[in-house]
Amino acid sequence: SKEPQRGMGYMPKRGLDVNKCEIARFFKLHERKCEPIIMTVPRKSDLFQDDLYPDTAGPEAALEAEEWFEGKNADPILISLKHGYIPGKNRDLKVVKKNILDSKPTANKKCDLISIPKKTTDTASVQNEAKLDEILKEIKSIKDTICNQDERISKLEQQMAKIAA
Repeated sequence: SKEPQRGMGYMPKRGLDVNKCEIARFFKLHERKCEPIIMTVPRKSDLFQDDLYPDTAGPEAALEAEEWFEGKNADPILISLKHGYIPGKNRDLKVVKKNILDSKPTANKKCDLISIPKKTTDTASVQNEAKLDEILKEIKSIKDTICNQDERISKLEQQMAKIAA
């Protein structure tokens, strides 16, 4: 088309219409619309085309995040598209570790900082604790910046109110 594009997206193989021999689907983002671009292979037969649809990567992860962080690798879990893609219904989120954001900071000060949890001698590695400390320091820095900007904005609003009056 003659319209410039803002971006493109690609539909995974499991989202294609296998009954129409669709081999690719792109989504071209324009200024005010999203245009689908569909590529099909002309075939006379209505039967499933094995040569067009080999087993493809499914939605299930081959590894959990923790396993991947430990350096493990695994091939993707493949699914067949012979009967079309049927999404699984039981996709539960598994939480292995306690969320550090569950510990709420006390609201004594206007610009209170997140309390750093005490180090435990659990099975958590020193490397993970170092990453956690680094993240907490970054959060503290961001909160400080937000508090400083908030104070600056309130001072500027007061000055504007004096000028407008």
